Amino acid sequence: MELETAEALEGLRRDMRRLEPALSLRIEQSEQALSAKLRETRDGLRAEFRDGLGENRRHADVLFESLRDDIRIVAEEVAALSAKVDGLNR
Repeated sequence: MELETAEALEGLRRDMRRLEPALSLRIEQSEQALSAKLRETRDGLRAEFRDGLGENRRHADVLFESLRDDIRIVAEEVAALSAKVDGLNR
C-alpha cells in the first residue's frame, strides 16, 4: 500500500509541475485583463465626474445670476423706499 501511495503522490507531483506553467499564465492573463478593466472603469468614472462638475458649475452660475437679479431688485426697492421716506421727512 505504501508503494501505491508513493507512486500516486509522485504522479500528482508530476501533474502539478506540468500544470503550473499553464496556471501561472492564466493567472497572469487574468490579472492583466482585470487591471485593464479597472483602468477603463476608473477613466470612465473620472470623465463622468468631470462632466458632472461642469454641469454643476453651469447650474450654480445660473442660480447666482438669478440671485444677483433678486438682490438688484431688492436694492432698487430699498432705494425707492428710502427716497420716499426722505421726501416725507421734508
